[in-house]
Amino acid sequence: MRLSLAAGWLAASVNGIPVSPPPHAVHNGLTVLPQTEKFLHGTKVAYGILVQSALLGQDEVLAQLIAAYRRFHLPTRLADLAVDIKNHADIDKVIAHTLRPVESIHFLPIALMPQTLRAAFEKVETFNV
Repeated sequence: MRLSLAAGWLAASVNGIPVSPPPHAVHNGLTVLPQTEKFLHGTKVAYGILVQSALLGQDEVLAQLIAAYRRFHLPTRLADLAVDIKNHADIDKVIAHTLRPVESIHFLPIALMPQTLRAAFEKVETFNV
């Protein structure tokens, strides 16, 4: 229960700014991989918040979130969600689904291309706190 509450709280806002819609698109993208089915919705959305912070160049926010996620045992790497960042076929599927025109990630104030989203995933993977 603590995990779900923490994920829900973190999914609601960062510095008082609502961040829930775009990270839900990352959640939706992750659901195309069967190995992610065992993870709670909020857990995947929490990872999406990290991706959003990377997309927006919010390194300080990303560092704070990663530190908090470690405390609450939330995912800070795709491997925590049974996803291998080096499996390009899987990552391509996640990216394609995340970037579908109907997804809320397009609410972000940046131009999104597959390579932009891939770079954000890679930034989260290699980010050091």
